[in-house]
Amino acid sequence: MKKRFLYLLPFLLFAVNSYGFKQEDLDKLKAINQCIDCKLTEALLFGFFLNGANLQAAKLDFANLENVSLRDANLGFASMRGTYLIGADLVGTNLTDGDLSGANLQNANLTGSVMIDIDLRGADLTGANLQEINLRNARLERAVLRGAKLDFADLIGAKFCNTIMPNGDTAIKDC
Repeated sequence: MKKRFLYLLPFLLFAVNSYGFKQEDLDKLKAINQCIDCKLTEALLFGFFLNGANLQAAKLDFANLENVSLRDANLGFASMRGTYLIGADLVGTNLTDGDLSGANLQNANLTGSVMIDIDLRGADLTGANLQEINLRNARLERAVLRGAKLDFADLIGAKFCNTIMPNGDTAIKDC
């Protein structure tokens, strides 16, 4: 049994390292406010001030970005599946072609953000400020928009299927 465990140990360590974030990527982000195509999966960035950050194509899956400030940041092509963004300030942020499926964006402020072709399937946007947002061709299937503000939002081509709308009704368009 002991030999078998020792034999498997290197593989187990590799598996552990393949999840989570790279400390050098987090250090780089803190130092220069930029980390293109970096791995910050499951990182704890609670309350960070990252206005104007360039996180293009970053992997932020299941990261904690509660109350983070990412105003005017570039998160185009970023993967943020299941990311915790409650109360985040994302005003004017570029999230084009990103994946926020299953993300929690309750009470987040996304005013004026660009989210063209974004994947928001199953995301929770309860109470989020989505005013003047560009959601062209967004995937909003099974998303929750209860109480969200969508004034002047561009929803051309957005897909709604079993989406809970701001008034609590369920949209069955595009099913």
